Amino acid sequence: MIDPYSKIIPLGIVLLICLGAVLPLPADLGDGTRRLIGQVETDSIRYELFVIENTDGLAQEYMAELFTPVCHTNKCYPVYINLFWDLLGNFDRFEMPEGEILTKLDHVPFEEKDYEKLQAILANERSILGDYSITDLVVSTETVGSNNGVDAVTGATSKTIQSEVISGAVYSCYTLWHLAHGPLTEETKAHTVANHTDETLLRFLQSEHYPYQYWALERIQAQGKENEQPFAAALLEQLRGKNIFLARHMLEVLPESLFASEARQQWLWETYQQSPYRMQMDILDRLRTLSLRSALVTQLLQELEASNPAQQRAILSVLEKQAALSKEQQDLALSYLQQGKWEEPLLRLLASQSNPAAATKKALKKYTETNQ
Repeated sequence: MIDPYSKIIPLGIVLLICLGAVLPLPADLGDGTRRLIGQVETDSIRYELFVIENTDGLAQEYMAELFTPVCHTNKCYPVYINLFWDLLGNFDRFEMPEGEILTKLDHVPFEEKDYEKLQAILANERSILGDYSITDLVVSTETVGSNNGVDAVTGATSKTIQSEVISGAVYSCYTLWHLAHGPLTEETKAHTVANHTDETLLRFLQSEHYPYQYWALERIQAQGKENEQPFAAALLEQLRGKNIFLARHMLEVLPESLFASEARQQWLWETYQQSPYRMQMDILDRLRTLSLRSALVTQLLQELEASNPAQQRAILSVLEKQAALSKEQQDLALSYLQQGKWEEPLLRLLASQSNPAAATKKALKKYTETNQ
């Protein structure tokens, strides 16, 4: 049996055939401008990679104008398409240059639903298309005689990848996915890593794009700049931001020194009061790791009666680590004890005091004698 792929022209030869061809104009960039940052060679074709900048010269995204040939039986069918990535190399979208379309087998134009599905296919960075070669996905081929087709590969496709491709456009889906998630992606992120500044980190952190936020946090941590301005203020701002998952992560990884001052602890307590329940519990967990200022200890004691049982247990767990309560704080704990509330944890708290007040000593003696 003749190998149906034996007549496919190497893409490097296609490049020589197409030298001198003028690429179509890019999609409308609005008020932005594009700047060439490098060339990336993949499959023997060299692609130009651009950064799109706004009117202030700030990078917004990356793009590449792609000419992707699909070749079969000595004929090549060009696909023109523009791919866009965010500043960390995550695929964002594709756009068709003016006057260009995508077609399927037998030169059937893509319908709107096909373009929508292609966007979903390319956006899936974990697609199984990354685990196969094109010969694994297509088990038979047929020659297309017209000069207008862009996907000359057809045949019975495995059911396991039907949701990952468009029927009649298997080769195009495969080729474009590998362009969207291959060397071009690596080059975009490498450019950001090599050229980012403190201003970039702040912009990323304050964005609502979570990959930017996590990446900026990691870079700030790696440089040990959490307590430096303006990073400290920006980090605290995100603790009250819309991304609850980022805020909870930050509570775990930010250094204790960021919350050491009385002002910062007061800020954290105010954050607790305005946060959703899950975030409140995370803040209480974090307080267990801090050396608390007296004002916050008082607020925790006062919060006990307004809290639900789970919050009460968490607050008491925080308080049990406080061995230097003031007389007023000890008196408040004693008042709860006299009401029969939270007896065991409050007794442990009062017994741990390095400077117990007279009323505390008396109460502890009474409870000791009663329970003997």
